[in-house]
Amino acid sequence: MSDTAAGARGFLLPDLCSATAVLFLLLLSVLLAFTLELFAGGLKAFDWIGLGRASAFILWNMLLSAALLCGLRRRIAGWPLAAGAAASYALVLAVCLASNLACQSFLGGLRAGGAPTIDPWWLARDLLICALLGGAALRYFHLQGELLRQQRAEMDARIAALQARIRPHFLFNSMNIIASLIPVDPDGAERAVEDLSALFRASLREGATTVPLADEIELCERYLRLEQLRLGARLVIERDIGVLPAALRIPPLSVQPLLENAVYHGVQPRPEGGCVRLAVRCEPRMLRIEVSNPLPAAEAGASNGSGMALANIRDRLAAIYGDRAALETGSLEGSFVARLAIPLEGGA
Repeated sequence: MSDTAAGARGFLLPDLCSATAVLFLLLLSVLLAFTLELFAGGLKAFDWIGLGRASAFILWNMLLSAALLCGLRRRIAGWPLAAGAAASYALVLAVCLASNLACQSFLGGLRAGGAPTIDPWWLARDLLICALLGGAALRYFHLQGELLRQQRAEMDARIAALQARIRPHFLFNSMNIIASLIPVDPDGAERAVEDLSALFRASLREGATTVPLADEIELCERYLRLEQLRLGARLVIERDIGVLPAALRIPPLSVQPLLENAVYHGVQPRPEGGCVRLAVRCEPRMLRIEVSNPLPAAEAGASNGSGMALANIRDRLAAIYGDRAALETGSLEGSFVARLAIPLEGGA
């Protein structure tokens, strides 16, 4: 993780320039201004013009502080916890002090006909509010950053565990294919072993939450060659793969298990075999992959394949992309269809 250069005890400040952080600061500014005006005059003497001035002043301080902290985020992230917190806190107070002095000088000059005046009680009150609010906000954002870092570590561990659960399942099926070929086609079995070794060099890759789409497609092609050696003419493959950017990346083993389900539960039970179709399309903001296979007559309208494999893919998608990615499955006109949607901007 890129934000852990300072270690687990380093100061961690989230991205205050993100839309979520800006919205949070906006709502907090308005709420604070409303509370101050309500406390000062009550509901009967509520000053809406004063609310507007207070909101503008508080929002200016918050957004300016957030912008400066956002610009210094990478440098502060490498500091010890106490030094990073103190520097951030001092920056917030300095922004508040400068803004208050500038505002009082400008408004005081207007009232006094050009001679700026400073009200020390107004200055002390605003600095106290900034100190309390700034400290609370920085503490909140720091704890939020720690929580996100912990969640990312848990997500990485969960992805590794899910990949480990997939590998034995794929290994046993592949070894059964090779075992069935040895008595009838030794040369085919040798080629299958070569394909299998290439498959596992890719599928046993350590530490990767995403891989190039081209690598995943190649993994699928090797798997399909193994299955075609076993099923022969009973297995027909249709491919509809458009032009894909070379930089596209997806979670490893996210398409191959769908093809494995399609072969084992859609083609193998049928005496006449069937057709497995793989379609890959790249839209402006979404990569869409579709795998379809025929349903045996006895299973029309039923679900297809291994629930564990589908659950693994969904869990990994959720861990990496949240609710931006999806795997949808269902029956459509005698076929079982699995549709995978992955955002092009990548993982959380």
